[in-house]
Amino acid sequence: MVTCWLVAVFTCLLLGGSWGQESDPDLDDHPQFAHAMAVETRQVNGVPAVFQYGEIRPDFESVEGNAWRTRLDLDGEWELRFEGDEEVRKIVVPHSWAAMEGSKFWDIDDFSSANPARFNGAGWYRRTFSCSKKEGRRYRLEFRGVRERARVWLNDKQVAMHEGLGAPFSIDVTDALVSGENTLKVKVLRFASYRQKEDGSWDEIEGIHTPYPKAPDYWPYAGITGSVALWEEGETSIRKVQVCTQGDQFSARVFLANVSDKGFEGELSLQSPVFAEPPSSIEFSLAAGAVEMHEFRGTLSEKTIRWSPNTPQLYRLESQLLVDGSTVDSCELSFGLRDFRVSKEQLLLNDEPIFLKGVAAYNETEKGVAVTRAENTAILKRAQDAGANFVRLPVRQRDPMVYQLADKMGLMLTGEWGGFWYKEKSMAAQTEDEHSIYQSMGRVAVWDLMNRPSVVLWCTNNECHQFGPEFESFVKMNHTLVHELDEEMLPITWAAWHPHQGQPRFEWADVVGFNEYRGAMDSFEELAPDMEMVRKQNPEKPIVILENGSWSRLGKRGAKEKRGTEDWQADLIRRQWEVLSQHTPQLAGYTFWTLQDYRSRKTYTGHRGANGWSRMGMYDFRGRSKLAREAFQQIVPSNP
Repeated sequence: MVTCWLVAVFTCLLLGGSWGQESDPDLDDHPQFAHAMAVETRQVNGVPAVFQYGEIRPDFESVEGNAWRTRLDLDGEWELRFEGDEEVRKIVVPHSWAAMEGSKFWDIDDFSSANPARFNGAGWYRRTFSCSKKEGRRYRLEFRGVRERARVWLNDKQVAMHEGLGAPFSIDVTDALVSGENTLKVKVLRFASYRQKEDGSWDEIEGIHTPYPKAPDYWPYAGITGSVALWEEGETSIRKVQVCTQGDQFSARVFLANVSDKGFEGELSLQSPVFAEPPSSIEFSLAAGAVEMHEFRGTLSEKTIRWSPNTPQLYRLESQLLVDGSTVDSCELSFGLRDFRVSKEQLLLNDEPIFLKGVAAYNETEKGVAVTRAENTAILKRAQDAGANFVRLPVRQRDPMVYQLADKMGLMLTGEWGGFWYKEKSMAAQTEDEHSIYQSMGRVAVWDLMNRPSVVLWCTNNECHQFGPEFESFVKMNHTLVHELDEEMLPITWAAWHPHQGQPRFEWADVVGFNEYRGAMDSFEELAPDMEMVRKQNPEKPIVILENGSWSRLGKRGAKEKRGTEDWQADLIRRQWEVLSQHTPQLAGYTFWTLQDYRSRKTYTGHRGANGWSRMGMYDFRGRSKLAREAFQQIVPSNP
């Protein structure tokens, strides 16, 4: 096969003194990629719905087709070429280019394509596939994760500009698709985090419109990190189903779209074992180009079981679109019935007090974030083995499979999407622009995750600068954004940089959430006064510590006073809990940072010994446990 690569529109020259940043306007600090996604909330029959690329955003529930909608798997062998390098590499998608052979995470002097870990700029992915295109059918490409920015071409026609922090997305490609052989190309872009000055030292590059304004405390893996597929569907189809429970009443909202140039008349039916009586089908007419929502309501069967960590009961719901009694489209949803809410100073799950004993996790392996189902299962199983019932998924929406697995395993999660270390200018930009990357990904996350019983807290930002009016405007916007879509009103929190320095504005939070590293990064003796003050300032609000931790290297033993040893890390957990346990029930959650070692682009991991790894896990990066796991297991909250 002759390899044909699209010639870049812009000449790419290295900027003097940059760390792999090329003079490609796609890498500039602007909101154009976020704007191109056109993420917005519209009213559909009086109900808010999220649209993206001009169409109602579908769900990403299934990785299998059925008799009425087929899925062509586009995972497997692709070609990859880095900008400025003529070498074409054979790779397997899902893929993180930083974890390729030859990567030296520690080598800050080599940002060439020979060191993919440190390479910044554009990587061009390409593959061909065959398709038999049919009249009267629609086709869409589904990406379950691309990091960071991307342009997508099908048969040399650009079909999308995207920026989504790894969240899934879908684009209609019917007009670009042909019968026979098709060529799919994706230009993936990664930003540089540092710029070298004339004296040889390094400065962090601060952005305003980007997802994170400076070098993140994780590795910014780039690539097509999730599965890719081509879906074939009818011109009128079920796009999404939402479920909601209030007491013994159950409702299911079915969103339909007709993308044809003619009207559609049909019938909609719904089946689920949770209804005491099967709901009646609905007859409807849908105009050309229209979107509608139809709602089914009913009483829950007395046999239904509420979802919880001890009883992670899931149910199926099948919606069918019929014409003259024959099915033309079908969609299935897996869901659980649970109620999670705040009651004064406690968190309640199904009306019972619950303590969130948690760990934070990046869902990462040595091969990066292109993580298989089996690997994600193993990661979440480690959390359960450590005694956790809660996992914080920091600052990014994950692959849909992560939430599905947590539903099945009975793990509670945060729903997060960004807001990492924003300063005044970036907070103002993200707040004022309703199509900013932050607001766009917030709408996407709430829309995608509201059906997941495992998601119990919206965590809207992490350690943003809480010292000016921009922060209050930012958190007020967060509050409005979530409530515009989430009728269940799950509690809102965020990981404040400090519980009482500056103005953390917890009046806009349902749960007081903050990060603290007493004993590791600052004085342990301040922990008790911190807790007394935050309780006094926030009476009758539950408190959840969203980060607390330290570090050790697996196998490094020593006195518990010796920093960096497993013994010191484990002892600090015990000392923390001795203090924190005095503040329950208002302290309603404790989250250890982190479940396992993770790669960070901060300078403290930039040496050969670390090779990019932050050693803050209770497991190392291969899943081998440290003493910290045993110490965490011994935490016994009063409301387990």
